[in-house]
Amino acid sequence: MRLKDLTGETFSRLTVIKRAKSAPNGNARWLCQCSCGRQVVVDSYRLRKGITKSCGCLRADVSRKNIFENPQTRKNMGRSDNLPLYQGTSVDRLKPNSRNRSGVIGVSFDRCSQKWVARLMYRGRLVLNQQFADMDDAIMARKQAEERYVVPVLEEYAKTSME
Repeated sequence: MRLKDLTGETFSRLTVIKRAKSAPNGNARWLCQCSCGRQVVVDSYRLRKGITKSCGCLRADVSRKNIFENPQTRKNMGRSDNLPLYQGTSVDRLKPNSRNRSGVIGVSFDRCSQKWVARLMYRGRLVLNQQFADMDDAIMARKQAEERYVVPVLEEYAKTSME
């Protein structure tokens, strides 16, 4: 099959600049310029079928629009008690939520790898992201990460909120 040159063509927010190195599966890939200014390499199939439409900025724009159009969200905007931050960490995110199925926050079962995964975000950074064959090992790793990162923040937050 002959490769169609997509250089100069525009697909949604992406304009093709030049051909990039082929994907491991043999598909052609293209270096594209997004309308926001970023460059991204995209698989030819994903471009032509409209699966990839931007560098990721489209998803952010749609989410932003949806948030501002949601009346419940608009009602709660600007209220500092909704997401209390302490030293860049959202304290509310460190508490259990109703969607947790494993019984331990930050520990879940990955069906693809058939392993338990322990994760912890701290100040916008993933400080723990490991897989374990045994759930108890994943729980222990999560608890150790919490002791190192979360407990000091919660203790200091408790002190400052009491004052």
